[in-house]
Amino acid sequence: MSAQGALRAALVKALRADAELVALTGGERVHDGAPRGAVHPFIELGALVSRPLLSSAEEGEEHEAEILVHSRKDARGEVAALMAAAREAVLAGVEGFLDGHVLVNAGTIDERSERLADGRTWRGRLRLRLVSEPAD
Repeated sequence: MSAQGALRAALVKALRADAELVALTGGERVHDGAPRGAVHPFIELGALVSRPLLSSAEEGEEHEAEILVHSRKDARGEVAALMAAAREAVLAGVEGFLDGHVLVNAGTIDERSERLADGRTWRGRLRLRLVSEPAD
């Protein structure tokens, strides 16, 4: 499996396995792309961009992963709590779910929250930088 495919699967598994996220969302509400009519609050994987670290992917890859959180609370507090829990779930647990690859570095690029055009929904955007190498 490609590093990007393995990482995408590991991100979903790590987020779904996190007890704090399950408690904050009220159930298993992590999606690899949000389905129509998803119950709020929920978390979805956004863009996942991968590039070789050196001349080829066999030498390791750098990934930029986007995690989106959605809430319909009056203020952005729930979005902030969900982003914090998602960040911790990924940084602390994604390596345990990563098949065929080893995570050698992980960190936060940035976080932002905004009200969407519908006037009801808050969206938080968490971007992470993850570096993987093929497992020996």
